[in-house]
Amino acid sequence: MFIGHYAPALAAKALRNSPSLTAGFLAVQLVDIGFFLLAYFGVEKWDPNPAISGIMPVDLYYMPYTHSLLGSALWALVAGAIAYALAPSGRRRMAAGVISTLVFSHWLLDLLVHRHDLGLLDNQSNKLGFGLWNYPLVEMPLELALVFGGLWIYGKSTRAKVPWGRRLLWVVPGVLLLLQLINWFGPIPEGRAAFSLLGLFAYGVCALMVWLLDRTREP
Repeated sequence: MFIGHYAPALAAKALRNSPSLTAGFLAVQLVDIGFFLLAYFGVEKWDPNPAISGIMPVDLYYMPYTHSLLGSALWALVAGAIAYALAPSGRRRMAAGVISTLVFSHWLLDLLVHRHDLGLLDNQSNKLGFGLWNYPLVEMPLELALVFGGLWIYGKSTRAKVPWGRRLLWVVPGVLLLLQLINWFGPIPEGRAAFSLLGLFAYGVCALMVWLLDRTREP
């Protein structure tokens, strides 16, 4: 799952005094950002495998630090603590709670689509994953429904401050959809450096787009 992860961040903007949309977008992908950084240095491991059916023909065989249940929970707790420390007084509990929940939402949504590659405590052989990547006709509509549902909630919960606030509400979904199509149908990059840098670049583009969007809209 890629853009479907952004649905909780978009929906969270309906909460009063919630963190910025940019913070939410980074939070929901923090686990993957960590994975791509660790994979770049060979700490966590993956292999392209064209023999895998469905979408995302990648064998994610070693991700204990980011994609185990324990690892994801720790990332969520640390991110929540940082959000608590950085948030203005009076909004710290809200910031910590929302950011922690958004970070952990990544693992819950991954559980739906990943094959058996999500550990509980570490990299034990008995892993979890409902494997919707094996069923594109189910996974693709689900992912689009999630993100466009989140965008609908965000649009209803905010209003444009300037004309670009209305325009970007259409531009951002277009960019997200384009990136998702590349994710679904583009070739898997060869080598861990290209794979990691492409993932981090995509997350950076998404964060930049919603930073612009958030500056042009208000609750």
